[in-house]
Amino acid sequence: MHFRALTEDDLDAAPGWWADRTLAADRWRGEETRSAVVEQAGEVVAAGAMWTSRVHDTHAWLEIVVHPDHRRRGIGTALARHLSSLRVRDIPFTARGYVDDPALQFADALGATTMQIVPPARVELARRTALRSHVRVQPLSGVPRERVEAAHAALYSWTHETWSPTREDFADALNEDLWDEVDVDASAVAVDDRGTVLALALAYLDSEPPLIVAETTARDVPEGERLVEGCIRRSMDVLARRGLSTVDFDGHISDTHFLPALARLQPCGRWFRLVEIPGL
Repeated sequence: MHFRALTEDDLDAAPGWWADRTLAADRWRGEETRSAVVEQAGEVVAAGAMWTSRVHDTHAWLEIVVHPDHRRRGIGTALARHLSSLRVRDIPFTARGYVDDPALQFADALGATTMQIVPPARVELARRTALRSHVRVQPLSGVPRERVEAAHAALYSWTHETWSPTREDFADALNEDLWDEVDVDASAVAVDDRGTVLALALAYLDSEPPLIVAETTARDVPEGERLVEGCIRRSMDVLARRGLSTVDFDGHISDTHFLPALARLQPCGRWFRLVEIPGL
C-alpha cells in the first residue's frame, strides 16, 4: 500500500467511483487542506481529503472513498490515519451524511460520535397554513444588504456556538456568495421598530426544490418562535404563488425557534447526522 499526494492529474483522470466526492489537489488552500491517494500495483484504489472550513476551524472535514472492489480491507482506515498524520493542528475530524449513508457507517467504524442532527426537511407548500403570520415580517428586499449580512452572520454564529464554533473572522466567508444564491423576493425578515433584524427566512435559488434556512438573530429574541414562524410563512406563500409544490429546509434539532415551526409543517424525508471522529 503506497500513499502519495492527490494531484491535478488524478482529478483530470478521476474514475467514476469517486464522482461527486469533495476532493481537490493536495494543499489546495494551504497546509490545512491535504489530500492523498492509495496505490496498489500502480492502480489508485482509494482517495481522501481533509480540510478546515473558512467559517469553522475547530474540526477538519474528512472525505474518504475506496474503489468498490477493494473495500473492507482496511484501506480506508489506513488512508484516514495517513491524513491524520498530516494535520498541522491536533483537532478532530468531522463528517456528515444521511443515517443510511455508507460514508457515515465508515465514520462510525472509526469511532464517530454524533455532534448534531438535521431532521427530515421536505415539506409540502400546502402545509403552510399551519403557520401563523406576524406583523413584524416584511420582504428581505426592503432591508439594506449590510444589515442582512450582519443578521445572517449573527444567526449562523449562535446556532453553531455550542457544537461547532465559528472563526472570529468568519462573516466575510459566510456571506461571500450570499447574493448570488439567495432569492430576495422569496426571503423574509422580521424587524423591530428601529429596523433591527430579529429573524430571517432565507430562500435559496440554487437547489431543487428551493431551500429555506430560518432562525432568529440571537438565542434570546422575545417572541422568537412566532417571528421565525411568520418569516417562514411569508417565504412559503411566495413560493406557492409561483406554482411550486414543495420546499426543503436546512436546520438543526437544537435550533430553538426553527424546530417548532418545522414540526408544525409535518416534514418527511431522511435524518441527517454530523459526526465527530477522534484523532486516529
